[in-house]
Amino acid sequence: MPPALPHCRWRKVDEVNRGVHLKRALPPILTAAALVALPVFGTVPATAAQPAAAPAKPSPKALTALSDQLTSRLGAQQAGSYIDRAGNLVVNVTSAAAAQQVKAAGATPRTVAHGSKPLAASKTKLDRLAGSAGTKGLSWGVDVYSNSVVVNVPKGADGAATAAFVKKARAMGGTVQIKQVAAAPRLTLGPGEAILTSGSRCSVSAIGTGSGDYVVTAGHCTNIGSSWTTSGGEQVGTVAASQFPGNDYGTIRVTNSSLQVSNDNLTDVGRPAAGSQIIKKGSTTGTTSGTIVGYDRTVNYQEGSVSGLVETNACVQPGDSGGSLQSGSTAIGITSGGTTGGCGGNFQSFFQPLDVVLQGQGLTLK
Repeated sequence: MPPALPHCRWRKVDEVNRGVHLKRALPPILTAAALVALPVFGTVPATAAQPAAAPAKPSPKALTALSDQLTSRLGAQQAGSYIDRAGNLVVNVTSAAAAQQVKAAGATPRTVAHGSKPLAASKTKLDRLAGSAGTKGLSWGVDVYSNSVVVNVPKGADGAATAAFVKKARAMGGTVQIKQVAAAPRLTLGPGEAILTSGSRCSVSAIGTGSGDYVVTAGHCTNIGSSWTTSGGEQVGTVAASQFPGNDYGTIRVTNSSLQVSNDNLTDVGRPAAGSQIIKKGSTTGTTSGTIVGYDRTVNYQEGSVSGLVETNACVQPGDSGGSLQSGSTAIGITSGGTTGGCGGNFQSFFQPLDVVLQGQGLTLK
């Protein structure tokens, strides 16, 4: 049978497809309170008055829109934002004036030492060293929670070359922190079901459409073989584009007219704020959940370095490569890799942003 992926399934030609939009429209600049619309159904007598209900919290999408607006407006006076466990938008700021603007918009300001410019400068310096001696198995990116560029060093990576690289990173000062993690990230490719080529298995992230329909998956998958099938042996199509390393995405043009594909509940593409709840769907582990840790991560796989990735703490395993990262109806990314060895304990997982792929290939969500 064709793969029954909850987020992206094969359907017969007589079924109806759902049309979707590529980008969500951002609302005008509003306070957090104004982002929640409460219906009014009339009045009640004063004698029947009840205590006012607590106002509903803005949705994660609304908070992400507010985050985008505030960080754009504040420029160098901000250092990223995130949604905390209570569902509040927290914006890192470096000045009292910026803090006042954040408060006025209904979000929570958090005063930090480093603004966006010095953090970006430190990450750029590290990115220039990606793939050099001592970086294999390491990853790094701006962490909005610690207000620093965190360099993840796996246990056991204590060779002289790694030690020399870590020394260079520490020399960048307070903008860089070194963090030891359990294991090095690996590309998630393994044998089994889903979309298959040359005896290898990967997963589907989304279906794009342009001059035809395209399966979107990971580039380290499409580098393996040009012709792909379903787990039931039905022809899917041939590789149209493949990028790895640097990026990690590939597209497979659907050439089998007997297969009709859809994105099910995915209706738009976006980048929810750090701290947002997400799920990952793949052909090995199915659906796993977590939160967004951050964006623009650089990961140094054994097979090559990839930049611009999304980091989460959802579990991924071999065979999940190419699978879907999503939040509600928003498609976010394509599974690239992560720590492997079972779904117990703390995880790091990395995803290629989907918006980059669709825009670069001239596609929209089907």
